Amino acid sequence: MSTALTCTWTSPRADTAHVVIVGELEYATAAMLPRLVGARLADAPEVEDVRLDCDGIEFCDSSGLSALLRVHTVVTGAGRRLHLDNRRPALDRLLALTGTFTHLTGEAPASRARADS
Repeated sequence: MSTALTCTWTSPRADTAHVVIVGELEYATAAMLPRLVGARLADAPEVEDVRLDCDGIEFCDSSGLSALLRVHTVVTGAGRRLHLDNRRPALDRLLALTGTFTHLTGEAPASRARADS
């Protein structure tokens, strides 16, 4: 397993930030994501929605899940909304199996996540 991860923050609209995540969200890389989001949010008081594009997440372990939970805490603690967009079935399964799906997405777990497990 490589331990590469890139996180790219863009603000196509003043009230919305997009964070594209590409690579492995795991022990060696996971701390990067909450640091990036926290630092950027501090500099962007106009941002109301933070949209994590999860399509590029190739692997996510418990440290990666912890990073997503920390991002949720950072974003909601600042009075903003977090969205996990373009989730792959493996990420949905991880969230469903750990009981964090609804907490992180605000949605009920899809039958797809249960069926694929």
